[in-house]
Order: sequence, then structure tokens, then C-alpha cells
Amino acid sequence: MLKKFNLLFILFFLFFAACVEPSKPSIETGTVLEKPVWPALPAPPRIAWQGEIRDFRDFRKRESFWQRFAGLIVGQRQTGLVKPYGIYADDHGHILVVDTGARRLYLLDNNDNSYKMIPHSDETPFLSPIDVTGDGLDTIFITDSKKAGLFRYSLDDDHLVEFPTVSLQRPTGIAYHREEELLYVADTLAHQIVVLELDGRERFRFGERGVGPGQFNFPTAVALSDCGMVVVTDALNGRIQIFAADGTFELEVGRPGDTSGTFAKPKGVALDSDCNIYVCDALFDAVQVFDKGGRLLLTFGDSGSQPGQFWMPTGIFIDRQDNVYVADSYNQRIQIFRYLK
Repeated sequence: MLKKFNLLFILFFLFFAACVEPSKPSIETGTVLEKPVWPALPAPPRIAWQGEIRDFRDFRKRESFWQRFAGLIVGQRQTGLVKPYGIYADDHGHILVVDTGARRLYLLDNNDNSYKMIPHSDETPFLSPIDVTGDGLDTIFITDSKKAGLFRYSLDDDHLVEFPTVSLQRPTGIAYHREEELLYVADTLAHQIVVLELDGRERFRFGERGVGPGQFNFPTAVALSDCGMVVVTDALNGRIQIFAADGTFELEVGRPGDTSGTFAKPKGVALDSDCNIYVCDALFDAVQVFDKGGRLLLTFGDSGSQPGQFWMPTGIFIDRQDNVYVADSYNQRIQIFRYLK
């Protein structure tokens, strides 16, 4: 009996010691000049590296002893990213990450440093989730390219359902128009941008296959700005196209190539508060930044796994505080930068 008691005491001690967490690294520590910045000094910095999200345990609430004990017995769930792609951050401290490789949506909550996996069970309705956006309140929309449809998730009641829509062939990128309360969806196989109301009805669509202005060759990403710009990654045409909110063509940016200002494999696109356009190029392992007139301003990132380096960057999102979130897919992390006005 005494031996059993001693054995249980030793196991308890080892388990308790293993449960001590290291201090959480802060994304905001240090001054700008202590972090990688672009352009290189002594030029005035415009982009500053802030940190990364790689393992969701950094966002975990401190668990009770019995929660940890249960985790030891039944095993821990996936806490690291597999192949992140779509990103969305709202004004209330929530960061949503689509992990295409794990077929999951992750919700990170900066208010209490917690995270949750959506759906919660090991079975997932997603086949190939790609991108995510939100209405700024409590509703999240996720595209699924293989299911040829959308999902809707409620932050309020933690409920995930399929979103009824018109016929979509392969929805990929998605963005939300706050003022008009509309969803802009890149339908890659249809070579169009489809604009939906929040009940799923189609308002209008624009684009067709081709290489001319307003035409697409497999569009994959879409972003909207407060200044009324709709920016679309026209992937196989190797360019970005800019439209008005009603789909009127305004400008094209870039062309296929392997030098700065051109695109080898453009992916995600986003806009900061000054309407500068950020484009991930997966083959360049870099993000190129253009002004709203299409002039190249700077490029940040190169190949590698250190802070500010990329391996196949895909999705990108910029919140209303000019934090820049980049899905560094093959490095299995989200990198966070900041645009310095």
C-alpha cells in the first residue's frame, strides 16, 4: 500500500512540474528599432515586425489541474498550425485563422489569451477551407473551395452552419463591405467576383475569363478598403486589378515576371488605412507594397524561417490599427507586422 502511495505521489509531482508554463511571449515587446524594419535603416521605417503565432498554447488560458490531468490521459489536441491560409481580425480582439491543412478554423481571443478550434470535435464539415471574413459584429464567413460554398459561424452562440448561396463553382477569397453589408467572393473557376447579400442572395457579379481590363484568369483573393477600392488578385494573369464597389474597372497593377513590381505567383491581397496595396507573392517569398495608383513603394521579406522571412506566404489581412497579418504557410505560422504611417 505504501509503495502504491509513493508511486502516485511521484507521478503527481512529475505531472505538476510538467504543467508549469513558460511566460507568454509578448507580441508588443521592444521598440520598433529592436525589430526587423523595412526599408533598411537609415531610411525611415514603414513596416516593422511585431511577432508571430505558431503554437496556440501561447493563447491558452491557465488550465486547472484536472484539465491538465485529463489532457495527459486522453492526449492533447492539435495546438500548432499545419498550413494556414486565410486570416481575419475584428475590432474586438479576435483573430480568425483558416488552417487549410488541418481543415479547421481557429479563433484566438486576445481578451483572455484563449483559443478554440472550430468545429470542436474531430469531425469537420470543411473539405478545403480557404479564406475568412467577418461583419465586424459577431458573424464570420468562411469559403470552402471543394464544397463550392460558404460557412457561417456565430461568435455569439458558437454555432457553425453552411451558408445558403447561389451556385458557386470554387469560392476562394472573400471580403466584407461594411457600408453596403455585402460579401465579395472570388469564384475562381467562374473567373468572376460574386457579390452576395447577407441572406445569401446574389446582388451582382462582374468579370469573365480573359486578359483584358476587367477580365480574369483564375482570381483567388479579394480585398476592400474604406476608400471604396475593390482589389482582386488575378492570379494566372500575374496582376492585381482595382475596381470600384460596383465592379467598374479602374486600374491594373503589375505583370508576370521575376523582378520587383512584377508577380511570379500572387496570392493574398490587403489594404492599409492609407489605401496602400499589399500583395503576397508565394514564389518570391515576399510581400510587395504599392500605392493606390499602382506605384511600387517597397518589398519586405525574403526566403527563410527567421523573423520577417517567408516560405510560401499566402493569405494576408490588415486590421483597422494597421497590424499586418501574413500566413507564412510552409513555415506553419502567422507573422505580424505593423504599418508605420
